[in-house]
Amino acid sequence: MSEQRAATMDTPPKIVLITVIVVCLVGLFIAQSRLNNQRGELSPTYLEPLQDAPPMLALTTQALGGFRGLISSYLWLRANEMQLQKKYQEQMQLSEWVAQLQPHVSTVWQNRAWNMAYNISVTQPVDHKTGAGYDVRWKYVSEGVSLLRDQGIKYNPHEPLIYHELAWIFQHKIGHNMDDAHRFYKLRWLQAMSNVLWENELAANNARGVPNFDELINPTNPEIAARVQRLREFYKLDPREMKAVNEKYGRVEKEDGSVVYALDWRKPETHSLYWAVVGLKRCRHNPSKENDLRKLERIVYQSMMYSFDRGKLNTPSGREIPPDQYFNNRLTVVPNLDLTQKTNEAYIEMTALAQKERDANTSGTYEMAHMNFLRRVVEWNYYYNREADAVAWLKKALDMYPEKMKFFTGYNRETDTYDLDKFVLNRLEDGTNRGGIDKTLAILIGLMIRHYTHLALGEEEQAVKYFEMAEDLHQRFTDRFATAAENRVSLPPFEAVRHSRLRAFLLEEDPVLVARLRTVLGLKEDELPEEPTVEGPQPNPNE
Repeated sequence: MSEQRAATMDTPPKIVLITVIVVCLVGLFIAQSRLNNQRGELSPTYLEPLQDAPPMLALTTQALGGFRGLISSYLWLRANEMQLQKKYQEQMQLSEWVAQLQPHVSTVWQNRAWNMAYNISVTQPVDHKTGAGYDVRWKYVSEGVSLLRDQGIKYNPHEPLIYHELAWIFQHKIGHNMDDAHRFYKLRWLQAMSNVLWENELAANNARGVPNFDELINPTNPEIAARVQRLREFYKLDPREMKAVNEKYGRVEKEDGSVVYALDWRKPETHSLYWAVVGLKRCRHNPSKENDLRKLERIVYQSMMYSFDRGKLNTPSGREIPPDQYFNNRLTVVPNLDLTQKTNEAYIEMTALAQKERDANTSGTYEMAHMNFLRRVVEWNYYYNREADAVAWLKKALDMYPEKMKFFTGYNRETDTYDLDKFVLNRLEDGTNRGGIDKTLAILIGLMIRHYTHLALGEEEQAVKYFEMAEDLHQRFTDRFATAAENRVSLPPFEAVRHSRLRAFLLEEDPVLVARLRTVLGLKEDELPEEPTVEGPQPNPNE
Protein backbone atom coordinates (compact mmCIF):
# COMPACT_ATOMS: atom_id res chain seq x y z
CA MET A 1 0.00 0.00 0.00
CA SER A 2 2.73 2.43 0.93
CA GLU A 3 4.61 1.70 -2.35
CA GLN A 4 1.47 2.34 -4.42
CA ARG A 5 0.89 5.60 -2.55
CA ALA A 6 4.48 6.70 -3.10
CA ALA A 7 4.24 5.99 -6.80
CA THR A 8 0.95 7.90 -6.97
CA MET A 9 2.49 10.86 -5.22
CA ASP A 10 5.57 10.90 -7.53
CA THR A 11 3.61 10.91 -10.77
CA PRO A 12 2.33 14.53 -10.79
CA PRO A 13 5.75 16.03 -10.08
CA LYS A 14 7.30 14.07 -12.96
CA ILE A 15 4.66 15.26 -15.38
CA VAL A 16 5.06 18.80 -14.18
CA LEU A 17 8.83 18.60 -14.48
CA ILE A 18 8.67 17.26 -18.02
CA THR A 19 6.17 19.95 -18.95
CA VAL A 20 8.42 22.66 -17.53
CA ILE A 21 11.42 21.29 -19.45
CA VAL A 22 9.49 21.23 -22.73
CA VAL A 23 8.23 24.78 -22.18
CA CYS A 24 11.77 25.94 -21.40
CA LEU A 25 13.18 24.32 -24.52
CA VAL A 26 10.47 25.89 -26.68
CA GLY A 27 11.12 29.24 -25.05
CA LEU A 28 14.84 28.86 -25.57
CA PHE A 29 14.28 28.00 -29.22
CA ILE A 30 12.08 31.08 -29.76
CA ALA A 31 14.43 33.36 -27.84
CA GLN A 32 17.47 32.04 -29.69
CA SER A 33 15.76 32.57 -33.05
CA ARG A 34 14.92 36.18 -32.14
CA LEU A 35 18.46 36.76 -30.88
CA ASN A 36 19.90 35.36 -34.07
CA ASN A 37 17.68 37.66 -36.13
CA GLN A 38 18.77 40.68 -34.09
CA ARG A 39 22.43 39.73 -34.46
CA GLY A 40 21.98 39.38 -38.18
CA GLU A 41 20.44 42.85 -38.37
CA LEU A 42 23.15 44.48 -36.29
CA SER A 43 26.33 42.81 -37.54
CA PRO A 44 27.73 39.78 -39.37
CA THR A 45 27.37 36.64 -37.29
CA TYR A 46 28.26 33.00 -37.51
CA LEU A 47 24.78 32.18 -36.20
CA GLU A 48 22.90 33.22 -39.35
CA PRO A 49 20.63 30.58 -40.93
CA LEU A 50 22.31 28.39 -43.53
CA GLN A 51 21.22 28.50 -47.12
CA ASP A 52 20.77 25.24 -49.07
CA ALA A 53 22.25 23.23 -46.20
CA PRO A 54 21.67 19.48 -45.77
CA PRO A 55 18.69 18.79 -43.44
CA MET A 56 20.79 17.36 -40.60
CA LEU A 57 23.22 20.29 -40.71
CA ALA A 58 20.41 22.84 -40.78
CA LEU A 59 18.58 21.13 -37.89
CA THR A 60 21.72 20.83 -35.77
CA THR A 61 22.83 24.44 -36.16
CA GLN A 62 19.34 25.85 -35.56
CA ALA A 63 18.52 23.65 -32.55
CA LEU A 64 21.77 24.16 -30.71
CA GLY A 65 21.82 27.91 -31.18
CA GLY A 66 24.58 29.57 -29.19
CA PHE A 67 25.61 26.29 -27.57
CA ARG A 68 27.08 25.07 -30.82
CA GLY A 69 29.93 27.53 -30.37
CA LEU A 70 30.92 25.91 -27.08
CA ILE A 71 30.71 22.42 -28.54
CA SER A 72 32.66 23.33 -31.65
CA SER A 73 35.37 25.00 -29.56
CA TYR A 74 35.88 21.79 -27.60
CA LEU A 75 35.96 19.71 -30.78
CA TRP A 76 38.40 22.16 -32.34
CA LEU A 77 40.76 21.82 -29.39
CA ARG A 78 40.60 18.04 -29.71
CA ALA A 79 41.25 18.30 -33.44
CA ASN A 80 44.35 20.36 -32.79
CA GLU A 81 45.57 17.72 -30.35
CA MET A 82 45.07 15.06 -33.04
CA GLN A 83 47.07 17.13 -35.50
CA LEU A 84 49.97 17.47 -33.08
CA GLN A 85 49.90 13.69 -32.67
CA LYS A 86 49.75 13.32 -36.49
CA LYS A 87 46.47 11.44 -36.21
CA TYR A 88 45.13 13.09 -39.35
CA GLN A 89 42.22 10.74 -40.01
CA GLU A 90 40.84 11.29 -36.50
CA GLN A 91 41.41 14.99 -36.87
CA MET A 92 39.47 15.03 -40.14
CA GLN A 93 36.43 13.50 -38.43
CA LEU A 94 36.51 16.08 -35.65
CA SER A 95 36.99 18.89 -38.18
CA GLU A 96 34.00 17.67 -40.14
CA TRP A 97 31.83 17.93 -37.01
CA VAL A 98 33.14 21.43 -36.37
CA ALA A 99 32.28 22.38 -39.96
CA GLN A 100 28.74 21.10 -39.43
CA LEU A 101 28.40 23.15 -36.26
CA GLN A 102 30.19 26.28 -37.52
CA PRO A 103 30.17 26.22 -41.35
CA HIS A 104 30.80 29.97 -41.54
CA VAL A 105 34.20 29.70 -39.85
CA SER A 106 36.59 29.80 -42.82
CA THR A 107 39.59 28.41 -40.94
CA VAL A 108 37.74 25.11 -40.45
CA TRP A 109 37.53 24.56 -44.21
CA GLN A 110 41.08 25.77 -44.71
CA ASN A 111 42.38 23.33 -42.11
CA ARG A 112 40.47 20.35 -43.50
CA ALA A 113 41.57 21.03 -47.07
CA TRP A 114 45.18 21.49 -46.01
CA ASN A 115 45.19 18.18 -44.14
CA MET A 116 43.77 16.33 -47.12
CA ALA A 117 46.03 17.87 -49.75
CA TYR A 118 49.25 18.09 -47.76
CA ASN A 119 49.22 15.84 -44.68
CA ILE A 120 47.06 12.82 -45.46
CA SER A 121 48.12 12.60 -49.13
CA VAL A 122 51.83 12.19 -48.36
CA THR A 123 51.17 9.45 -45.80
CA GLN A 124 49.95 7.19 -48.60
CA PRO A 125 52.64 4.70 -49.69
CA VAL A 126 53.88 4.92 -53.28
CA ASP A 127 56.33 3.09 -55.50
CA HIS A 128 58.38 5.67 -57.40
CA LYS A 129 59.57 3.08 -59.90
CA THR A 130 56.10 1.97 -61.00
CA GLY A 131 53.97 4.90 -59.93
CA ALA A 132 51.72 2.65 -57.82
CA GLY A 133 49.89 4.67 -55.16
CA TYR A 134 50.07 7.98 -57.01
CA ASP A 135 46.36 7.78 -57.80
CA VAL A 136 45.55 7.52 -54.07
CA ARG A 137 47.62 10.62 -53.35
CA TRP A 138 45.83 12.47 -56.12
CA LYS A 139 42.48 11.43 -54.61
CA TYR A 140 43.26 13.29 -51.39
CA VAL A 141 44.70 16.33 -53.17
CA SER A 142 41.64 16.61 -55.41
CA GLU A 143 39.33 16.11 -52.40
CA GLY A 144 41.05 19.04 -50.70
CA VAL A 145 40.29 21.12 -53.79
CA SER A 146 36.67 19.93 -53.85
CA LEU A 147 36.14 20.68 -50.16
CA LEU A 148 37.06 24.34 -50.61
CA ARG A 149 35.48 24.77 -54.03
CA ASP A 150 32.19 22.95 -53.38
CA GLN A 151 31.50 23.60 -49.69
CA GLY A 152 33.88 26.19 -48.25
CA ILE A 153 32.96 28.82 -50.84
CA LYS A 154 29.27 27.83 -50.68
CA TYR A 155 29.01 28.74 -46.98
CA ASN A 156 31.64 31.52 -47.09
CA PRO A 157 31.28 33.24 -50.49
CA HIS A 158 32.90 36.46 -49.24
CA GLU A 159 35.81 35.03 -47.26
CA PRO A 160 39.12 35.67 -49.10
CA LEU A 161 40.92 33.03 -47.01
CA ILE A 162 38.92 30.25 -48.72
CA TYR A 163 39.83 31.48 -52.21
CA HIS A 164 43.45 31.91 -51.21
CA GLU A 165 43.74 28.35 -49.92
CA LEU A 166 42.12 26.97 -53.08
CA ALA A 167 44.39 29.02 -55.34
CA TRP A 168 47.42 28.02 -53.27
CA ILE A 169 46.78 24.28 -53.71
CA PHE A 170 46.72 24.78 -57.49
CA GLN A 171 49.78 27.01 -57.47
CA HIS A 172 51.95 25.09 -55.00
CA LYS A 173 50.74 21.52 -54.41
CA ILE A 174 49.86 20.75 -58.02
CA GLY A 175 51.94 23.31 -59.89
CA HIS A 176 55.22 23.07 -57.93
CA ASN A 177 57.51 20.05 -57.52
CA MET A 178 57.66 19.58 -53.76
CA ASP A 179 55.58 16.39 -53.86
CA ASP A 180 57.13 13.21 -55.30
CA ALA A 181 53.95 12.68 -57.32
CA HIS A 182 53.71 16.22 -58.72
CA ARG A 183 54.02 15.08 -62.34
CA PHE A 184 51.08 12.74 -61.82
CA TYR A 185 48.96 15.59 -60.38
CA LYS A 186 49.77 17.76 -63.39
CA LEU A 187 48.84 14.96 -65.75
CA ARG A 188 45.54 14.30 -64.03
CA TRP A 189 44.58 17.96 -64.13
CA LEU A 190 45.68 18.26 -67.76
CA GLN A 191 43.50 15.27 -68.65
CA ALA A 192 40.52 16.57 -66.67
CA MET A 193 40.60 20.04 -68.24
CA SER A 194 41.28 18.68 -71.72
CA ASN A 195 38.16 16.50 -71.58
CA VAL A 196 35.81 19.13 -70.19
CA LEU A 197 36.97 22.22 -72.11
CA TRP A 198 37.43 20.38 -75.42
CA GLU A 199 35.98 17.21 -76.94
CA ASN A 200 39.26 15.31 -76.39
CA GLU A 201 42.92 15.75 -75.44
CA LEU A 202 44.05 16.06 -79.08
CA ALA A 203 41.73 19.02 -79.63
CA ALA A 204 43.06 20.62 -76.44
CA ASN A 205 46.60 20.11 -77.68
CA ASN A 206 45.85 21.62 -81.10
CA ALA A 207 44.28 24.65 -79.40
CA ARG A 208 47.45 25.08 -77.26
CA GLY A 209 45.34 25.12 -74.14
CA VAL A 210 43.10 28.06 -75.11
CA PRO A 211 39.38 27.08 -75.13
CA ASN A 212 36.69 28.52 -77.39
CA PHE A 213 34.96 30.50 -74.66
CA ASP A 214 32.17 31.77 -76.90
CA GLU A 215 31.25 28.16 -77.64
CA LEU A 216 31.27 27.33 -73.92
CA ILE A 217 29.11 30.36 -73.07
CA ASN A 218 26.59 29.59 -75.83
CA PRO A 219 26.80 25.83 -76.59
CA THR A 220 25.92 24.94 -80.19
CA ASN A 221 25.20 21.25 -79.69
CA PRO A 222 24.26 18.76 -76.92
CA GLU A 223 27.82 17.46 -76.54
CA ILE A 224 29.19 20.93 -75.75
CA ALA A 225 26.21 21.65 -73.49
CA ALA A 226 26.94 18.48 -71.50
CA ARG A 227 30.57 19.49 -71.04
CA VAL A 228 29.57 22.98 -69.94
CA GLN A 229 27.16 21.52 -67.42
CA ARG A 230 29.97 19.41 -65.95
CA LEU A 231 32.28 22.43 -66.03
CA ARG A 232 29.78 24.45 -63.99
CA GLU A 233 28.39 21.82 -61.64
CA PHE A 234 31.47 19.67 -60.91
CA TYR A 235 34.40 22.07 -61.33
CA LYS A 236 32.45 25.21 -60.36
CA LEU A 237 34.04 27.10 -63.27
CA ASP A 238 32.07 29.85 -64.98
CA PRO A 239 32.89 30.22 -68.73
CA ARG A 240 32.12 33.95 -68.60
CA GLU A 241 34.49 34.49 -65.68
CA MET A 242 37.10 32.35 -67.44
CA LYS A 243 36.80 34.41 -70.60
CA ALA A 244 37.18 37.64 -68.61
CA VAL A 245 40.37 36.32 -66.95
CA ASN A 246 41.65 35.11 -70.34
CA GLU A 247 41.04 38.50 -71.97
CA LYS A 248 42.58 40.48 -69.15
CA TYR A 249 45.64 38.34 -68.41
CA GLY A 250 46.16 36.18 -71.51
CA ARG A 251 45.45 38.41 -74.54
CA VAL A 252 48.70 39.47 -76.18
CA GLU A 253 49.00 41.90 -79.08
CA LYS A 254 52.07 41.20 -81.21
CA GLU A 255 54.15 43.91 -82.89
CA ASP A 256 52.73 42.90 -86.28
CA GLY A 257 49.18 43.55 -85.04
CA SER A 258 48.21 39.92 -84.57
CA VAL A 259 46.63 38.69 -81.34
CA VAL A 260 47.47 35.50 -79.44
CA TYR A 261 46.19 34.11 -76.17
CA ALA A 262 49.02 32.88 -73.99
CA LEU A 263 47.30 31.38 -70.91
CA ASP A 264 47.15 27.58 -71.00
CA TRP A 265 43.95 26.45 -69.22
CA ARG A 266 45.29 22.92 -68.77
CA LYS A 267 47.94 24.16 -66.34
CA PRO A 268 47.36 24.59 -62.60
CA GLU A 269 48.89 28.08 -62.56
CA THR A 270 46.03 29.37 -64.71
CA HIS A 271 43.44 27.98 -62.29
CA SER A 272 45.31 29.48 -59.37
CA LEU A 273 44.98 32.82 -61.15
CA TYR A 274 41.28 32.23 -61.85
CA TRP A 275 40.31 31.57 -58.24
CA ALA A 276 42.40 34.49 -56.97
CA VAL A 277 40.73 36.88 -59.42
CA VAL A 278 37.25 35.54 -58.62
CA GLY A 279 38.01 35.76 -54.91
CA LEU A 280 39.10 39.40 -55.13
CA LYS A 281 35.98 40.24 -57.12
CA ARG A 282 33.66 38.65 -54.55
CA CYS A 283 35.51 39.73 -51.40
CA ARG A 284 36.70 43.24 -52.16
CA HIS A 285 33.81 44.77 -50.25
CA ASN A 286 35.12 43.10 -47.06
CA PRO A 287 37.80 45.61 -45.90
CA SER A 288 38.04 43.96 -42.47
CA LYS A 289 39.92 41.13 -44.20
CA GLU A 290 42.83 43.30 -45.32
CA ASN A 291 45.55 40.72 -44.67
CA ASP A 292 43.64 38.00 -46.51
CA LEU A 293 42.92 40.34 -49.43
CA ARG A 294 46.62 41.09 -49.60
CA LYS A 295 47.33 37.36 -49.84
CA LEU A 296 44.92 37.09 -52.76
CA GLU A 297 46.61 40.00 -54.53
CA ARG A 298 49.94 38.24 -54.17
CA ILE A 299 48.43 35.06 -55.60
CA VAL A 300 47.42 36.99 -58.75
CA TYR A 301 50.88 38.24 -59.63
CA GLN A 302 52.54 35.05 -58.37
CA SER A 303 50.33 32.95 -60.66
CA MET A 304 51.17 35.20 -63.58
CA MET A 305 54.85 34.99 -62.73
CA TYR A 306 54.73 31.19 -62.66
CA SER A 307 52.75 31.16 -65.92
CA PHE A 308 55.49 33.32 -67.42
CA ASP A 309 58.26 31.27 -65.80
CA ARG A 310 57.00 27.75 -66.65
CA GLY A 311 53.81 28.25 -68.61
CA LYS A 312 54.66 26.71 -71.99
CA LEU A 313 54.48 22.98 -72.68
CA ASN A 314 57.20 21.73 -75.03
CA THR A 315 58.56 18.43 -76.16
CA PRO A 316 62.33 17.90 -76.52
CA SER A 317 61.85 18.22 -80.25
CA GLY A 318 60.47 21.69 -79.88
CA ARG A 319 56.98 20.66 -80.88
CA GLU A 320 53.88 20.96 -78.74
CA ILE A 321 53.67 18.01 -76.39
CA PRO A 322 51.25 15.17 -77.22
CA PRO A 323 48.93 14.26 -74.33
CA ASP A 324 50.12 10.66 -74.16
CA GLN A 325 53.72 11.79 -73.75
CA TYR A 326 53.22 14.49 -71.15
CA PHE A 327 53.88 12.40 -68.11
CA ASN A 328 56.87 10.46 -69.44
CA ASN A 329 58.61 13.52 -70.77
CA ARG A 330 60.68 15.45 -68.29
CA LEU A 331 61.39 18.42 -70.54
CA THR A 332 57.85 19.68 -70.23
CA VAL A 333 57.97 23.39 -69.48
CA VAL A 334 59.85 26.43 -70.66
CA PRO A 335 59.22 30.15 -70.06
CA ASN A 336 56.24 31.63 -71.83
CA LEU A 337 57.79 34.89 -72.99
CA ASP A 338 54.52 35.93 -74.64
CA LEU A 339 53.19 36.60 -71.13
CA THR A 340 55.93 39.07 -70.21
CA GLN A 341 53.92 42.27 -70.65
CA LYS A 342 50.74 40.88 -69.10
CA THR A 343 52.65 39.63 -66.06
CA ASN A 344 54.28 43.03 -65.65
CA GLU A 345 50.86 44.68 -65.83
CA ALA A 346 49.54 42.30 -63.14
CA TYR A 347 52.26 43.41 -60.72
CA ILE A 348 51.57 47.08 -61.38
CA GLU A 349 47.80 46.64 -61.13
CA MET A 350 47.91 44.75 -57.83
CA THR A 351 50.25 47.36 -56.36
CA ALA A 352 47.99 50.21 -57.44
CA LEU A 353 44.93 48.36 -56.14
CA ALA A 354 46.51 47.87 -52.72
CA GLN A 355 47.41 51.57 -52.55
CA LYS A 356 44.02 52.84 -53.72
CA GLU A 357 41.59 50.58 -51.87
CA ARG A 358 43.48 49.83 -48.67
CA ASP A 359 46.11 52.57 -48.51
CA ALA A 360 48.69 49.79 -48.21
CA ASN A 361 52.43 50.43 -48.01
CA THR A 362 53.77 48.75 -51.16
CA SER A 363 57.40 49.79 -50.84
CA GLY A 364 58.32 46.43 -49.36
CA THR A 365 56.78 43.17 -50.53
CA TYR A 366 55.05 44.40 -53.68
CA GLU A 367 57.95 46.37 -55.10
CA MET A 368 60.54 43.73 -54.23
CA ALA A 369 58.45 41.04 -55.91
CA HIS A 370 58.05 43.20 -59.02
CA MET A 371 61.75 43.99 -59.19
CA ASN A 372 62.65 40.30 -58.90
CA PHE A 373 60.23 39.53 -61.72
CA LEU A 374 61.89 42.15 -63.94
CA ARG A 375 65.26 40.56 -63.23
CA ARG A 376 63.89 37.18 -64.36
CA VAL A 377 62.54 38.76 -67.53
CA VAL A 378 66.00 40.03 -68.35
CA GLU A 379 67.49 36.58 -67.74
CA TRP A 380 64.98 34.61 -69.83
CA ASN A 381 65.14 37.01 -72.77
CA TYR A 382 68.93 36.85 -72.65
CA TYR A 383 69.02 33.04 -72.60
CA TYR A 384 66.37 32.68 -75.30
CA ASN A 385 68.09 34.86 -77.89
CA ARG A 386 66.13 38.07 -77.32
CA GLU A 387 68.97 40.33 -76.24
CA ALA A 388 67.25 43.52 -77.44
CA ASP A 389 64.25 42.71 -75.25
CA ALA A 390 66.59 41.85 -72.37
CA VAL A 391 68.23 45.28 -72.63
CA ALA A 392 64.85 47.03 -72.83
CA TRP A 393 63.54 45.28 -69.72
CA LEU A 394 66.77 45.93 -67.84
CA LYS A 395 66.34 49.63 -68.59
CA LYS A 396 62.76 49.45 -67.35
CA ALA A 397 63.92 47.87 -64.08
CA LEU A 398 66.55 50.59 -63.65
CA ASP A 399 63.98 53.33 -64.32
CA MET A 400 61.47 51.94 -61.81
CA TYR A 401 63.86 50.86 -59.04
CA PRO A 402 67.12 52.76 -59.61
CA GLU A 403 68.42 52.62 -56.06
CA LYS A 404 67.71 48.93 -55.54
CA MET A 405 69.00 47.79 -58.94
CA LYS A 406 72.35 49.53 -58.47
CA PHE A 407 73.38 46.98 -55.86
CA PHE A 408 73.47 44.08 -58.34
CA THR A 409 76.58 42.86 -60.14
CA GLY A 410 77.05 44.46 -63.54
CA TYR A 411 76.21 48.05 -62.63
CA ASN A 412 78.90 50.66 -63.37
CA ARG A 413 78.49 53.62 -60.99
CA GLU A 414 80.82 55.84 -63.02
CA THR A 415 78.91 55.49 -66.28
CA ASP A 416 75.51 54.66 -64.76
CA THR A 417 75.24 51.67 -67.12
CA TYR A 418 74.85 47.91 -66.85
CA ASP A 419 76.91 45.08 -68.30
CA LEU A 420 74.18 42.67 -69.42
CA ASP A 421 76.45 39.61 -69.50
CA LYS A 422 77.74 40.20 -65.96
CA PHE A 423 74.22 40.83 -64.66
CA VAL A 424 72.76 37.61 -66.08
CA LEU A 425 75.71 35.32 -65.44
CA ASN A 426 75.97 36.45 -61.83
CA ARG A 427 72.32 35.51 -61.44
CA LEU A 428 73.15 32.15 -62.99
CA GLU A 429 75.40 31.34 -60.04
CA ASP A 430 72.51 31.99 -57.66
CA GLY A 431 70.21 29.81 -59.78
CA THR A 432 72.80 27.06 -59.80
CA ASN A 433 72.99 26.99 -56.02
CA ARG A 434 69.30 27.41 -55.18
CA GLY A 435 67.15 26.93 -58.30
CA GLY A 436 64.52 24.18 -58.55
CA ILE A 437 64.19 21.69 -61.38
CA ASP A 438 61.87 23.81 -63.56
CA LYS A 439 64.13 26.83 -63.44
CA THR A 440 67.26 24.70 -63.88
CA LEU A 441 65.84 23.00 -66.97
CA ALA A 442 64.79 26.33 -68.42
CA ILE A 443 68.30 27.77 -67.83
CA LEU A 444 69.89 24.65 -69.34
CA ILE A 445 67.75 25.07 -72.42
CA GLY A 446 68.65 28.75 -72.60
CA LEU A 447 72.39 28.05 -72.28
CA MET A 448 72.19 25.47 -75.06
CA ILE A 449 70.33 27.97 -77.25
CA ARG A 450 73.17 30.45 -76.66
CA HIS A 451 75.67 27.70 -77.42
CA TYR A 452 74.12 26.85 -80.78
CA THR A 453 73.65 30.52 -81.66
CA HIS A 454 77.33 31.34 -81.18
CA LEU A 455 78.26 28.12 -82.96
CA ALA A 456 76.16 29.18 -85.97
CA LEU A 457 77.78 32.63 -85.97
CA GLY A 458 81.27 31.10 -85.97
CA GLU A 459 82.02 32.38 -82.46
CA GLU A 460 83.50 29.11 -81.22
CA GLU A 461 85.04 30.45 -78.02
CA GLN A 462 81.69 31.84 -76.84
CA ALA A 463 79.94 28.64 -77.92
CA VAL A 464 82.32 26.53 -75.83
CA LYS A 465 81.83 28.85 -72.83
CA TYR A 466 78.06 28.37 -72.80
CA PHE A 467 78.36 24.64 -73.39
CA GLU A 468 80.67 24.27 -70.40
CA MET A 469 78.36 26.43 -68.29
CA ALA A 470 75.45 24.12 -69.17
CA GLU A 471 77.49 21.03 -68.32
CA ASP A 472 78.53 22.53 -64.98
CA LEU A 473 74.95 23.55 -64.12
CA HIS A 474 73.67 20.05 -64.91
CA GLN A 475 76.34 18.37 -62.80
CA ARG A 476 75.94 20.68 -59.82
CA PHE A 477 72.16 20.27 -59.80
CA THR A 478 72.53 16.49 -60.04
CA ASP A 479 74.93 16.52 -57.10
CA ARG A 480 72.56 18.69 -55.02
CA PHE A 481 69.69 16.24 -55.39
CA ALA A 482 71.60 13.00 -55.50
CA THR A 483 69.55 11.57 -52.61
CA ALA A 484 66.16 12.97 -53.62
CA ALA A 485 63.30 10.87 -54.99
CA GLU A 486 64.31 10.20 -58.59
CA ASN A 487 60.94 10.89 -60.10
CA ARG A 488 60.52 14.26 -58.39
CA VAL A 489 63.54 16.37 -59.27
CA SER A 490 65.95 14.32 -61.36
CA LEU A 491 67.25 15.82 -64.60
CA PRO A 492 67.46 13.93 -67.88
CA PRO A 493 71.01 12.98 -68.93
CA PHE A 494 72.97 15.93 -70.26
CA GLU A 495 73.28 14.33 -73.70
CA ALA A 496 69.49 14.09 -73.89
CA VAL A 497 69.23 17.80 -73.09
CA ARG A 498 71.86 18.65 -75.71
CA HIS A 499 70.27 16.62 -78.49
CA SER A 500 66.73 17.76 -77.69
CA ARG A 501 67.72 21.42 -77.79
CA LEU A 502 69.54 20.91 -81.08
CA ARG A 503 66.36 19.49 -82.60
CA ALA A 504 64.33 22.37 -81.17
CA PHE A 505 66.84 24.92 -82.48
CA LEU A 506 66.70 23.47 -85.99
CA LEU A 507 62.89 23.52 -85.91
CA GLU A 508 62.21 26.85 -84.20
CA GLU A 509 64.97 29.40 -84.73
CA ASP A 510 65.58 31.90 -87.52
CA PRO A 511 66.02 30.07 -90.86
CA VAL A 512 69.23 31.95 -91.68
CA LEU A 513 70.75 31.03 -88.33
CA VAL A 514 69.58 27.43 -88.72
CA ALA A 515 71.17 27.17 -92.17
CA ARG A 516 74.51 28.38 -90.80
CA LEU A 517 74.35 25.89 -87.93
CA ARG A 518 73.63 23.04 -90.36
CA THR A 519 76.73 24.04 -92.32
CA VAL A 520 78.89 24.13 -89.19
CA LEU A 521 77.62 20.73 -88.02
CA GLY A 522 77.65 19.16 -91.49
CA LEU A 523 73.93 18.42 -91.43
CA LYS A 524 71.81 18.05 -94.57
CA GLU A 525 68.93 20.43 -95.25
CA ASP A 526 66.20 18.36 -93.60
CA GLU A 527 68.39 16.22 -91.34
CA LEU A 528 67.51 16.08 -87.63
CA PRO A 529 69.27 14.24 -84.81
CA GLU A 530 67.39 11.29 -83.40
CA GLU A 531 64.66 11.99 -80.86
CA PRO A 532 66.10 11.41 -77.36
CA THR A 533 64.30 8.99 -75.10
CA VAL A 534 63.60 9.40 -71.42
CA GLU A 535 65.43 6.68 -69.55
CA GLY A 536 64.28 4.92 -66.43
CA PRO A 537 60.91 3.51 -65.34
CA GLN A 538 57.97 5.86 -65.53
CA PRO A 539 54.51 5.51 -63.97
CA ASN A 540 51.64 4.75 -66.31
CA PRO A 541 49.02 7.48 -65.75
CA ASN A 542 46.26 5.33 -67.19
CA GLU A 543 46.57 2.51 -64.66
